[in-house]
Amino acid sequence: MGTIMTIKMFARGFVLILWVGSAAAMGAQNRSFTYAPVAETTVTGTILHVVTFRTPDGVVGVHFDLRGPTGMINVHVAPAMYIGMNNFSFLADDKVEIAGVEVFQDGNKSFIARSITTKGKTLTLRAPDGTPAWTPAEDGTDGCGVAHPALPRGTEL
Repeated sequence: MGTIMTIKMFARGFVLILWVGSAAAMGAQNRSFTYAPVAETTVTGTILHVVTFRTPDGVVGVHFDLRGPTGMINVHVAPAMYIGMNNFSFLADDKVEIAGVEVFQDGNKSFIARSITTKGKTLTLRAPDGTPAWTPAEDGTDGCGVAHPALPRGTEL
């Protein structure tokens, strides 16, 4: 009887450790950053790549690799659904002007977009204080509104 009880306690302890570890990992993926409006700047450039990341539940976050005046810029945009619902799309070779802030996360410099202007139209992604315009108003892992693993490459500002 003692052996069975020991095995059950070990199994329960193991499951508890897995559950706590998973919760901690999910919390780390949903971490947020501080959008500092006083640090907001505008960059212009040409989209080199449009990169999307899909979560298991189907939500897609959009990022750009932007060729800017000082080199490559990794831009975190918004959920694809929000972009589409506002009748916007972005393609490689589009010329854009992006207002936002530079952040440092996952060992890389990135740019969190607040608004993007292209082809004479402006898509507002965030309020002036940095609050996302989409619902639910969550930043996700890196500002694109979706919790996903770290980007597989790093571009520098």
